[in-house]
Amino acid sequence: MATITHNYKPNILRIAFVQKRDDLVEKLTPRRRMLAPVGMIVAGIAIPALMAFKILPASLLLGFVGLALVAVGGVLALIFCGEV
Repeated sequence: MATITHNYKPNILRIAFVQKRDDLVEKLTPRRRMLAPVGMIVAGIAIPALMAFKILPASLLLGFVGLALVAVGGVLALIFCGEV
């Protein structure tokens, strides 16, 4: 049996749509090196929130741990983004 081949004619509208979709996916996908700093920021915000909801005991040490996580995560995020 002979195989049937089709001529491929690129559609300009399809190419433009695919490029826009690829750009959107690239912008929405987080970079690997940004996961740790953002995770540290979220954890640093979650600790005082859990203390406010009385899930964790309210202590000065946990407050400082949350502050340190937010500070270090923020600095790392700025460094990895290229701002610093």
